[in-house]
Amino acid sequence: MKRVDLTPEQLEDVIRYRQGGLSWLGIQNATGISRRVAQRSYEKWQKARSIRELENVRVKVGEVEFERHLDALSRWGESLVDHLSLPEYPDFSTDAGTYFFSLMEKDIPGPPGEEIFTGREDRARARNIRRNELLFESLKEHTAEKMRWDLLTDWMEGWDTCHRVFPGLMTLTGEVIGTTFNGLPGFDEWFVTGREQSRPLEILKEGILDVLWKAIVAGEVNAAADSIQSEKVELNKEEILRITVGLQNLFQRDNREMDPSVTSYCRGVIDVLWDTGEVKEIRRAVEKMEGVVGALEGVLEREMVRPLILRTRCRICPA
Repeated sequence: MKRVDLTPEQLEDVIRYRQGGLSWLGIQNATGISRRVAQRSYEKWQKARSIRELENVRVKVGEVEFERHLDALSRWGESLVDHLSLPEYPDFSTDAGTYFFSLMEKDIPGPPGEEIFTGREDRARARNIRRNELLFESLKEHTAEKMRWDLLTDWMEGWDTCHRVFPGLMTLTGEVIGTTFNGLPGFDEWFVTGREQSRPLEILKEGILDVLWKAIVAGEVNAAADSIQSEKVELNKEEILRITVGLQNLFQRDNREMDPSVTSYCRGVIDVLWDTGEVKEIRRAVEKMEGVVGALEGVLEREMVRPLILRTRCRICPA
C-alpha cells in the first residue's frame, strides 16, 4: 500500500489536536485523516523535533565548552609568561628543566565555576601535570604559525647559565665586600643590630646582590643607583643614619659623617662586580631569556592569542 504523506497544513492540524489531548480516533473524525496515518506522521515529527533539539543543545554546549577552552588556554599562556619572566630577586637554586617543570605541577586557576579538585596531594599533583601538559601542547598547536617554540631552548640555556654562575658571583660578592669594609676598624660596631640579626657585612651582601641583579636586568650599572641611599632618622631618641641597599637596611650609629660614606663604598662594590666575567656572563644569559619572554608575550597576550585559537584547531578542541 502506498504510504500517505500529510501536507504541512494537515500535519499542523494533527499536532494541534494531539497536543490538545484529542485521541487518534477523535483526530480522524475531526480531520478526515486516517488515525494510523495521523499517528505515524505525528511520531515522525516528534522524532525529528527531538533530533533538532539535541543538535541545538549540542551547539550551545559546544559554544560554552569552546569558550572554556579559550579561557583555559589564555590563562595558561599568561601563567607561562609569568613563570618564565625574570625573578625580582635571583633564585637559581634549580636547573632550567626542574624549574620549568614546576609550572606543570601547579594548580593554575581555571575559569570561574570550574571544578576544584581536592583529595590526596599526590593524585592532585598528577592531575595537574596531566592537565597542564595537555594545555601546553594545545597552546603550541594553536600558535605554531606565530611562535617559534624552539626558542624555549634559548631560555633554558640562559637559566642554566645563571644556575651555574650565580653561586660563584655570590661568593665573589662576599669577597669584594670583605676586602672593601674589613679595613675599617670596628666596622660591625658602627651599627644598631638585634640579637637575631645577621652581621652588617652579610646584610650588605644581600642588599648589594639585590641592587646588582636589578642593574643586570636593566642592562645598565647605574639603573639601580637610587636603591643605595642614606638618610638621617631618629631611633630610640637618637639620631642615626639609615642606610638602604636594595631590600636591606642598616642603622649606622658611629662614623656617620665618614667620607667616603658606606653608601659610596657600596656603589664602588657594584662597579667592581659589574666588570667581572661572572656578571658579564649572567648579563648575556639574561638578555637571551628576556628575548624569549618578549617573544612569548607578543603572542600570548590574551587579545592576541584568542583570535589564533579561534581560527585553528588542536586535538582537544571541543567538537
